[in-house]
Amino acid sequence: MTPTHPREGFGVRYRETDEVFKTLVSELHSTLTPTTIMGITILAVGLFAHQSLGNTPLLMATIGGAIASLGKIAVSLAHRRADARKRSTVADAAYWEKVQGLFIFVIAACVGIIATIAFSYRDLSVHMLAAALTFGYCAGVTVRISVRPLIAATAILLAALPASVAILVYGDTAHWIMGLLAVIFLVAAMQSMLHVYRTTVRQIRLFLEMEHQARHDPLTGLLNRTALSEAYLALGRADDVLTCVHCFDLDGFKEINDRFGHAVGDALLRAIAERLRDTLEHPEIAVRIGGDEFVILQPTVRDPVHADALARRIVALLGAPYPLAGTEIRIGISLGYTMALCGSVDLDQMMVTADKASYRAKRNGGGIDREMPATANLGKFFAAA
Repeated sequence: MTPTHPREGFGVRYRETDEVFKTLVSELHSTLTPTTIMGITILAVGLFAHQSLGNTPLLMATIGGAIASLGKIAVSLAHRRADARKRSTVADAAYWEKVQGLFIFVIAACVGIIATIAFSYRDLSVHMLAAALTFGYCAGVTVRISVRPLIAATAILLAALPASVAILVYGDTAHWIMGLLAVIFLVAAMQSMLHVYRTTVRQIRLFLEMEHQARHDPLTGLLNRTALSEAYLALGRADDVLTCVHCFDLDGFKEINDRFGHAVGDALLRAIAERLRDTLEHPEIAVRIGGDEFVILQPTVRDPVHADALARRIVALLGAPYPLAGTEIRIGISLGYTMALCGSVDLDQMMVTADKASYRAKRNGGGIDREMPATANLGKFFAAA
Protein backbone atom coordinates (compact mmCIF):
# COMPACT_ATOMS: atom_id res chain seq x y z
CA MET A 1 0.00 0.00 0.00
CA THR A 2 1.06 3.57 -0.61
CA PRO A 3 2.41 5.10 2.62
CA THR A 4 0.32 7.77 4.28
CA HIS A 5 1.65 11.28 3.85
CA PRO A 6 0.34 14.84 4.10
CA ARG A 7 -1.75 16.07 1.17
CA GLU A 8 -1.98 19.71 0.17
CA GLY A 9 -5.49 20.83 -0.69
CA PHE A 10 -7.03 24.32 -0.68
CA GLY A 11 -4.41 25.50 1.82
CA VAL A 12 -4.99 22.81 4.46
CA ARG A 13 -2.96 19.64 4.90
CA TYR A 14 -4.56 16.36 5.88
CA ARG A 15 -3.12 12.87 5.78
CA GLU A 16 -4.31 10.62 2.94
CA THR A 17 -2.60 8.08 0.75
CA ASP A 18 -2.61 8.73 -2.98
CA GLU A 19 -5.18 5.99 -3.62
CA VAL A 20 -7.48 7.20 -0.83
CA PHE A 21 -7.19 10.77 -2.11
CA LYS A 22 -8.07 9.78 -5.69
CA THR A 23 -11.00 7.64 -4.53
CA LEU A 24 -12.42 10.41 -2.34
CA VAL A 25 -12.14 13.03 -5.09
CA SER A 26 -13.91 10.69 -7.53
CA GLU A 27 -16.92 10.77 -5.18
CA LEU A 28 -17.44 14.44 -6.06
CA HIS A 29 -18.83 13.55 -9.48
CA SER A 30 -21.57 11.42 -7.89
CA THR A 31 -23.54 14.50 -6.80
CA LEU A 32 -25.45 15.07 -10.05
CA THR A 33 -28.93 14.49 -8.61
CA PRO A 34 -28.53 16.63 -5.44
CA THR A 35 -26.86 19.38 -7.48
CA THR A 36 -29.78 19.37 -9.92
CA ILE A 37 -32.31 19.49 -7.09
CA MET A 38 -30.41 22.28 -5.37
CA GLY A 39 -30.18 24.30 -8.59
CA ILE A 40 -33.95 24.05 -9.08
CA THR A 41 -34.55 24.93 -5.42
CA ILE A 42 -32.27 27.99 -5.58
CA LEU A 43 -34.09 29.17 -8.68
CA ALA A 44 -37.57 28.62 -7.20
CA VAL A 45 -36.86 30.18 -3.81
CA GLY A 46 -34.85 33.05 -5.29
CA LEU A 47 -37.46 33.97 -7.89
CA PHE A 48 -40.24 33.85 -5.29
CA ALA A 49 -38.21 36.02 -2.94
CA HIS A 50 -37.41 38.49 -5.74
CA GLN A 51 -41.07 38.69 -6.70
CA SER A 52 -41.99 39.37 -3.07
CA LEU A 53 -39.13 41.73 -2.23
CA GLY A 54 -38.03 43.20 -5.58
CA ASN A 55 -34.35 43.05 -4.56
CA THR A 56 -31.93 43.09 -7.54
CA PRO A 57 -28.85 41.63 -5.75
CA LEU A 58 -31.06 38.75 -4.61
CA LEU A 59 -32.09 38.14 -8.24
CA MET A 60 -28.44 38.20 -9.33
CA ALA A 61 -27.53 35.68 -6.60
CA THR A 62 -30.42 33.46 -7.76
CA ILE A 63 -29.28 33.52 -11.37
CA GLY A 64 -25.67 33.01 -10.28
CA GLY A 65 -26.61 30.00 -8.16
CA ALA A 66 -28.59 28.42 -10.98
CA ILE A 67 -25.76 28.96 -13.50
CA ALA A 68 -23.17 27.63 -11.03
CA SER A 69 -25.35 24.56 -10.49
CA LEU A 70 -25.40 23.94 -14.25
CA GLY A 71 -21.64 24.43 -14.30
CA LYS A 72 -21.22 21.96 -11.43
CA ILE A 73 -23.30 19.40 -13.35
CA ALA A 74 -21.19 19.90 -16.49
CA VAL A 75 -17.96 19.57 -14.49
CA SER A 76 -19.23 16.41 -12.76
CA LEU A 77 -20.09 14.83 -16.12
CA ALA A 78 -16.65 15.74 -17.52
CA HIS A 79 -15.01 14.43 -14.35
CA ARG A 80 -16.94 11.15 -14.63
CA ARG A 81 -15.95 10.72 -18.30
CA ALA A 82 -12.30 11.42 -17.46
CA ASP A 83 -12.31 8.78 -14.71
CA ALA A 84 -13.96 6.28 -17.07
CA ARG A 85 -11.37 6.83 -19.82
CA LYS A 86 -8.27 6.20 -17.73
CA ARG A 87 -7.04 5.61 -14.22
CA SER A 88 -6.61 9.05 -12.69
CA THR A 89 -3.30 10.29 -11.36
CA VAL A 90 -2.82 12.36 -8.21
CA ALA A 91 -2.42 15.45 -10.41
CA ASP A 92 -5.70 14.66 -12.20
CA ALA A 93 -7.52 14.26 -8.89
CA ALA A 94 -6.05 17.51 -7.53
CA TYR A 95 -7.22 19.36 -10.67
CA TRP A 96 -10.77 18.02 -10.44
CA GLU A 97 -10.89 18.75 -6.70
CA LYS A 98 -10.09 22.41 -7.37
CA VAL A 99 -12.58 22.78 -10.24
CA GLN A 100 -15.37 21.02 -8.34
CA GLY A 101 -14.58 23.04 -5.22
CA LEU A 102 -14.80 26.38 -7.01
CA PHE A 103 -18.30 25.64 -8.33
CA ILE A 104 -19.38 24.36 -4.92
CA PHE A 105 -18.13 27.58 -3.31
CA VAL A 106 -20.04 29.73 -5.80
CA ILE A 107 -23.27 27.81 -5.18
CA ALA A 108 -22.81 28.04 -1.41
CA ALA A 109 -22.10 31.79 -1.59
CA CYS A 110 -25.26 32.34 -3.65
CA VAL A 111 -27.32 30.39 -1.09
CA GLY A 112 -25.81 32.52 1.68
CA ILE A 113 -26.55 35.79 -0.17
CA ILE A 114 -30.14 34.81 -0.92
CA ALA A 115 -30.82 33.86 2.72
CA THR A 116 -29.03 36.91 4.15
CA ILE A 117 -30.97 39.33 1.93
CA ALA A 118 -34.24 37.50 2.64
CA PHE A 119 -33.82 37.94 6.40
CA SER A 120 -33.14 41.65 6.00
CA TYR A 121 -36.83 42.11 5.03
CA ARG A 122 -39.89 41.58 7.21
CA ASP A 123 -41.60 38.92 5.12
CA LEU A 124 -42.12 35.73 7.12
CA SER A 125 -43.03 33.62 4.07
CA VAL A 126 -39.69 34.50 2.49
CA HIS A 127 -37.95 33.82 5.82
CA MET A 128 -39.47 30.33 5.90
CA LEU A 129 -38.27 29.50 2.38
CA ALA A 130 -34.81 31.01 2.98
CA ALA A 131 -34.38 28.94 6.16
CA ALA A 132 -35.46 25.78 4.33
CA LEU A 133 -33.04 26.53 1.48
CA THR A 134 -30.11 27.10 3.85
CA PHE A 135 -30.72 24.09 6.06
CA GLY A 136 -31.46 21.86 3.06
CA TYR A 137 -28.24 22.91 1.36
CA CYS A 138 -26.11 22.39 4.48
CA ALA A 139 -27.67 18.98 5.12
CA GLY A 140 -26.89 17.92 1.54
CA VAL A 141 -23.31 19.15 1.79
CA THR A 142 -22.80 17.32 5.07
CA VAL A 143 -23.80 14.04 3.47
CA ARG A 144 -22.50 14.26 -0.11
CA ILE A 145 -19.42 16.50 -0.10
CA SER A 146 -18.01 15.64 3.32
CA VAL A 147 -15.54 13.29 1.64
CA ARG A 148 -13.58 16.50 0.96
CA PRO A 149 -13.84 18.09 4.43
CA LEU A 150 -12.23 21.44 3.65
CA ILE A 151 -14.51 22.03 0.67
CA ALA A 152 -17.54 20.94 2.70
CA ALA A 153 -16.68 23.09 5.73
CA THR A 154 -16.08 26.16 3.57
CA ALA A 155 -19.34 25.61 1.68
CA ILE A 156 -21.33 25.24 4.91
CA LEU A 157 -19.83 28.42 6.35
CA LEU A 158 -20.46 30.39 3.14
CA ALA A 159 -24.09 29.28 3.04
CA ALA A 160 -25.06 29.26 6.72
CA LEU A 161 -22.91 31.74 8.62
CA PRO A 162 -24.14 34.98 6.95
CA ALA A 163 -27.73 33.74 7.16
CA SER A 164 -27.33 32.89 10.85
CA VAL A 165 -26.01 36.39 11.58
CA ALA A 166 -28.89 37.93 9.62
CA ILE A 167 -31.41 35.91 11.62
CA LEU A 168 -29.88 37.00 14.92
CA VAL A 169 -29.80 40.64 13.83
CA TYR A 170 -33.51 40.52 12.95
CA GLY A 171 -34.25 41.16 16.61
CA ASP A 172 -37.37 39.41 17.87
CA THR A 173 -37.44 36.41 20.19
CA ALA A 174 -38.49 33.87 17.58
CA HIS A 175 -35.65 34.89 15.28
CA TRP A 176 -33.19 34.86 18.17
CA ILE A 177 -34.21 31.27 18.87
CA MET A 178 -33.98 30.41 15.17
CA GLY A 179 -30.56 32.06 14.95
CA LEU A 180 -29.24 30.15 17.95
CA LEU A 181 -30.60 26.93 16.50
CA ALA A 182 -28.88 27.77 13.21
CA VAL A 183 -25.55 28.19 15.01
CA ILE A 184 -26.08 24.93 16.90
CA PHE A 185 -26.96 23.12 13.68
CA LEU A 186 -23.91 24.65 12.03
CA VAL A 187 -21.65 23.16 14.70
CA ALA A 188 -23.49 19.83 14.45
CA ALA A 189 -23.09 19.83 10.67
CA MET A 190 -19.33 20.27 11.05
CA GLN A 191 -19.15 17.35 13.47
CA SER A 192 -21.32 15.18 11.21
CA MET A 193 -19.16 16.10 8.23
CA LEU A 194 -15.98 15.01 10.03
CA HIS A 195 -17.64 11.78 11.17
CA VAL A 196 -18.74 10.92 7.63
CA TYR A 197 -15.29 11.78 6.28
CA ARG A 198 -13.40 9.67 8.82
CA THR A 199 -15.77 6.73 8.40
CA THR A 200 -15.46 6.90 4.62
CA VAL A 201 -11.66 7.03 4.80
CA ARG A 202 -11.60 3.97 7.07
CA GLN A 203 -13.86 2.04 4.69
CA ILE A 204 -11.79 2.99 1.64
CA ARG A 205 -8.54 2.06 3.37
CA LEU A 206 -10.01 -1.31 4.34
CA PHE A 207 -11.23 -1.92 0.79
CA LEU A 208 -7.89 -0.92 -0.76
CA GLU A 209 -6.00 -3.08 1.74
CA MET A 210 -8.18 -6.10 0.92
CA GLU A 211 -7.80 -5.42 -2.80
CA HIS A 212 -4.02 -5.13 -2.36
CA GLN A 213 -3.83 -8.39 -0.41
CA ALA A 214 -5.90 -10.16 -3.05
CA ARG A 215 -3.36 -9.27 -5.76
CA HIS A 216 -0.02 -9.22 -3.96
CA ASP A 217 2.30 -11.73 -2.36
CA PRO A 218 2.37 -10.98 1.39
CA LEU A 219 6.08 -11.81 1.85
CA THR A 220 7.70 -9.95 -1.06
CA GLY A 221 5.03 -7.42 -2.02
CA LEU A 222 5.23 -8.58 -5.64
CA LEU A 223 2.07 -9.28 -7.61
CA ASN A 224 0.54 -12.75 -7.32
CA ARG A 225 -0.98 -15.19 -9.80
CA THR A 226 -4.38 -13.46 -9.71
CA ALA A 227 -2.84 -10.12 -10.70
CA LEU A 228 -0.76 -11.85 -13.40
CA SER A 229 -3.87 -13.39 -14.94
CA GLU A 230 -5.65 -10.02 -14.90
CA ALA A 231 -2.69 -8.24 -16.48
CA TYR A 232 -2.37 -10.90 -19.19
CA LEU A 233 -6.09 -10.82 -20.04
CA ALA A 234 -5.98 -7.03 -20.26
CA LEU A 235 -3.40 -7.15 -23.06
CA GLY A 236 -5.92 -8.09 -25.74
CA ARG A 237 -4.72 -9.27 -29.15
CA ALA A 238 -2.20 -7.76 -31.56
CA ASP A 239 -0.44 -9.14 -34.64
CA ASP A 240 2.49 -6.74 -34.57
CA VAL A 241 3.76 -7.23 -31.02
CA LEU A 242 4.97 -10.18 -28.97
CA THR A 243 4.30 -11.04 -25.35
CA CYS A 244 7.08 -12.77 -23.44
CA VAL A 245 6.73 -14.82 -20.25
CA HIS A 246 9.87 -15.53 -18.20
CA CYS A 247 9.68 -18.24 -15.52
CA PHE A 248 12.54 -18.82 -13.12
CA ASP A 249 13.37 -20.36 -9.79
CA LEU A 250 16.35 -20.22 -7.46
CA ASP A 251 19.09 -22.84 -7.57
CA GLY A 252 20.16 -23.94 -4.11
CA PHE A 253 17.44 -22.09 -2.21
CA LYS A 254 16.63 -25.12 -0.04
CA GLU A 255 20.28 -25.39 1.02
CA ILE A 256 20.29 -21.70 2.04
CA ASN A 257 17.16 -22.26 4.13
CA ASP A 258 18.67 -25.33 5.75
CA ARG A 259 21.98 -23.60 6.50
CA PHE A 260 20.86 -20.14 7.59
CA GLY A 261 17.22 -20.65 8.57
CA HIS A 262 13.90 -19.61 7.10
CA ALA A 263 14.23 -16.01 8.30
CA VAL A 264 17.28 -15.55 6.10
CA GLY A 265 15.51 -17.37 3.27
CA ASP A 266 12.59 -14.93 3.56
CA ALA A 267 14.99 -11.98 3.64
CA LEU A 268 16.61 -13.31 0.46
CA LEU A 269 13.24 -13.53 -1.29
CA ARG A 270 12.44 -9.95 -0.28
CA ALA A 271 15.85 -8.78 -1.55
CA ILE A 272 15.22 -10.52 -4.88
CA ALA A 273 11.82 -8.84 -5.13
CA GLU A 274 13.41 -5.45 -4.47
CA ARG A 275 15.97 -5.98 -7.24
CA LEU A 276 13.23 -6.99 -9.64
CA ARG A 277 11.22 -3.86 -8.84
CA ASP A 278 14.32 -1.72 -9.41
CA THR A 279 15.21 -3.22 -12.79
CA LEU A 280 11.83 -3.73 -14.47
CA GLU A 281 10.23 -0.93 -16.42
CA HIS A 282 6.53 -0.35 -17.03
CA PRO A 283 4.64 -2.29 -18.35
CA GLU A 284 6.86 -5.22 -17.28
CA ILE A 285 5.71 -6.87 -14.05
CA ALA A 286 7.25 -9.33 -11.60
CA VAL A 287 5.15 -12.04 -9.94
CA ARG A 288 5.87 -14.53 -7.19
CA ILE A 289 3.75 -17.62 -7.77
CA GLY A 290 4.95 -19.57 -4.74
CA GLY A 291 8.05 -20.74 -2.91
CA ASP A 292 11.10 -19.67 -4.90
CA GLU A 293 9.22 -19.52 -8.22
CA PHE A 294 8.82 -16.22 -10.07
CA VAL A 295 7.34 -15.01 -13.35
CA ILE A 296 8.16 -11.91 -15.37
CA LEU A 297 5.55 -10.69 -17.83
CA GLN A 298 7.10 -8.66 -20.65
CA PRO A 299 3.98 -7.62 -22.57
CA THR A 300 5.25 -5.50 -25.47
CA VAL A 301 8.18 -7.07 -27.27
CA ARG A 302 8.78 -5.86 -30.83
CA ASP A 303 12.14 -7.53 -31.23
CA PRO A 304 13.01 -10.98 -29.76
CA VAL A 305 16.43 -9.60 -28.86
CA HIS A 306 14.75 -7.48 -26.18
CA ALA A 307 13.32 -10.58 -24.48
CA ASP A 308 16.74 -12.25 -24.42
CA ALA A 309 18.33 -9.04 -23.11
CA LEU A 310 15.84 -8.87 -20.23
CA ALA A 311 16.44 -12.52 -19.36
CA ARG A 312 20.20 -11.96 -19.24
CA ARG A 313 19.77 -8.81 -17.15
CA ILE A 314 17.61 -10.65 -14.61
CA VAL A 315 20.01 -13.56 -14.27
CA ALA A 316 23.01 -11.26 -13.85
CA LEU A 317 21.21 -8.97 -11.40
CA LEU A 318 19.83 -11.73 -9.19
CA GLY A 319 23.07 -13.69 -9.31
CA ALA A 320 25.03 -10.89 -7.62
CA PRO A 321 25.81 -11.51 -3.91
CA TYR A 322 23.35 -10.58 -1.14
CA PRO A 323 24.76 -9.24 2.18
CA LEU A 324 22.69 -11.34 4.60
CA ALA A 325 23.35 -13.13 7.92
CA GLY A 326 26.74 -11.46 8.28
CA THR A 327 28.02 -12.89 5.01
CA GLU A 328 27.51 -12.68 1.25
CA ILE A 329 24.99 -15.16 -0.07
CA ARG A 330 24.88 -16.09 -3.74
CA ILE A 331 22.01 -17.79 -5.48
CA GLY A 332 21.79 -19.37 -8.92
CA ILE A 333 18.98 -18.69 -11.39
CA SER A 334 17.40 -21.10 -13.86
CA LEU A 335 15.27 -19.04 -16.24
CA GLY A 336 13.20 -20.13 -19.18
CA TYR A 337 11.16 -17.89 -21.42
CA THR A 338 8.75 -18.11 -24.30
CA MET A 339 7.09 -15.68 -26.69
CA ALA A 340 3.90 -15.53 -28.70
CA LEU A 341 1.84 -12.97 -30.57
CA CYS A 342 0.05 -10.81 -28.03
CA GLY A 343 -3.13 -12.55 -26.88
CA SER A 344 -2.74 -15.54 -29.21
CA VAL A 345 -1.78 -18.12 -26.55
CA ASP A 346 -3.38 -18.90 -23.20
CA LEU A 347 -1.34 -17.74 -20.17
CA ASP A 348 -1.26 -21.22 -18.62
CA GLN A 349 0.13 -22.62 -21.85
CA MET A 350 2.76 -19.87 -21.97
CA MET A 351 3.83 -20.65 -18.40
CA VAL A 352 4.02 -24.41 -19.09
CA THR A 353 6.23 -23.73 -22.10
CA ALA A 354 8.47 -21.33 -20.17
CA ASP A 355 8.68 -23.82 -17.29
CA LYS A 356 9.95 -26.50 -19.67
CA ALA A 357 12.74 -24.19 -20.74
CA SER A 358 13.48 -23.34 -17.09
CA TYR A 359 13.75 -27.04 -16.15
CA ARG A 360 16.05 -27.61 -19.10
CA ALA A 361 18.23 -24.70 -17.96
CA LYS A 362 18.38 -26.21 -14.45
CA ARG A 363 19.46 -29.59 -15.79
CA ASN A 364 22.22 -27.83 -17.69
CA GLY A 365 23.52 -26.17 -14.52
CA GLY A 366 21.42 -22.99 -14.49
CA GLY A 367 21.24 -19.93 -16.72
CA ILE A 368 18.83 -19.22 -19.56
CA ASP A 369 16.89 -21.34 -22.06
CA ARG A 370 14.10 -20.56 -24.47
CA GLU A 371 11.21 -22.50 -25.98
CA MET A 372 8.54 -21.34 -28.40
CA PRO A 373 4.93 -22.59 -28.39
CA ALA A 374 4.34 -25.31 -30.97
CA THR A 375 1.60 -23.24 -32.62
CA ALA A 376 3.53 -19.98 -32.68
CA ASN A 377 4.25 -18.42 -36.07
CA LEU A 378 6.97 -15.90 -35.32
CA GLY A 379 9.01 -16.16 -38.49
CA LYS A 380 8.67 -12.49 -39.45
CA PHE A 381 9.99 -11.37 -36.05
CA PHE A 382 13.02 -13.63 -36.08
CA ALA A 383 13.71 -12.87 -39.73
CA ALA A 384 13.74 -9.19 -38.86
CA ALA A 385 16.00 -9.87 -35.87
